[in-house]
Amino acid sequence: MATIIEQCDFMLYNLHRLLISITTNKETSMYKQTLLMLLLVLINTQAVAKEFLYQGKVKGMVCAFCVYSVSKNIGQLPEVDAKTVNVDLKSGIVNFRSSSEMSFKKLSTVFSDSGFKLVELKEVTKPTLKIPAYESKPVLTLNLNTVYLHKYESVIESIGNIAASSKGKLLIVAPESLESDILKPMIGGKQKIAKVQYIFDKSNTVQIKLFLKAQ
Repeated sequence: MATIIEQCDFMLYNLHRLLISITTNKETSMYKQTLLMLLLVLINTQAVAKEFLYQGKVKGMVCAFCVYSVSKNIGQLPEVDAKTVNVDLKSGIVNFRSSSEMSFKKLSTVFSDSGFKLVELKEVTKPTLKIPAYESKPVLTLNLNTVYLHKYESVIESIGNIAASSKGKLLIVAPESLESDILKPMIGGKQKIAKVQYIFDKSNTVQIKLFLKAQ
């Protein structure tokens, strides 16, 4: 998916070509002025919408649940684009995009109450880790009642195993209070990593969707 800056660049390029192609006469002068104003607005938007790409290194991760926790903590910062947070368990490397400059001190604060430690942070020109693409439609959708959730622990664990072995993505919509109850059997202790997105919901149901990695 194109970033805001890439989209602005594309629009600027096409507007510039359009302005050049328009001949100067009474019928087109107003149209050209309108396009020129739009071009100036886009230039200003491009300047304001600068993105920063960062690479960090985090110590203390031992399993997939740790990767989820680190990703979640970084993604909760308002300037961070949560969709771009990418964490590698083995190396401890973290990549993410931010709408403003990020300091080592500020990022360290998100790990103050955890067992993880940020040991390195620098701005980079391109990501070290590749963000995988996933199929648009889930191969599995499971809806559970929160009252009987404990009865399905083995099912939840099996779904986690499938997601990890296929390097898929898990989308979970459930109450915040059940986050650990769902994720620990699903990804806890695993060395193979599946992308996990947990959306808090106040209903009495748990929905789990499994997306396979795009070919």
